[in-house]
Amino acid sequence: MQSLIVDGQEMTVNEIPGANLEEILVSLMEHPSVNGRLIAGVYLNGEPYVEEVPHAALEVERQSIANLTLKTMTMEDLSLNFLEAGPKYVSALIEALPVIVENFRLGDEREANEHFLNFLEALHLLMSMLEQTRHILGLWQGQNTDSASALNQYLESIVEILNTLINLQEQNDWIFLADVLEYEMAESLNDLKDLLPRLCQKGH
Repeated sequence: MQSLIVDGQEMTVNEIPGANLEEILVSLMEHPSVNGRLIAGVYLNGEPYVEEVPHAALEVERQSIANLTLKTMTMEDLSLNFLEAGPKYVSALIEALPVIVENFRLGDEREANEHFLNFLEALHLLMSMLEQTRHILGLWQGQNTDSASALNQYLESIVEILNTLINLQEQNDWIFLADVLEYEMAESLNDLKDLLPRLCQKGH
């Protein structure tokens, strides 16, 4: 590895151990100069690097890395970016609902459940980010907790909807499940889509 640049600052290559890209990234995250920030972008030999499968970076040997450039951000910045992009994620979930609902009502349980599980997985990732954001919002809001309180209430309400959906799935009550998706889940996601920009404004 000939050069290593983090947030525009060149680092001493020999200070960062690692036989492959993953080990190098782990070493960097533990380096005092990074100071607990998170990796937001990786550029390998001048090209953006995206890990398509978990731990693919293990296959990128140190000898093959000529130049490595990283961009990092704080948890606060990461959460703000999430809040700014969040409505797009939520819109994608909303757009996925009609296909799931139609398949359940038509009795195509296999097709419906496949789409439903993909939907739940995407929703779970979104909820995880919201949970992290909730804690960071506490730091942003100071004494003004109105937006953080709204997010807490939202998380509680969507958990109730998810529990209902899981119970209906276990009971094979596909028609009622479709109704909950079409009305309660869609309404809940639209509420979230409206809430995220307000949280972002509070965060700045």
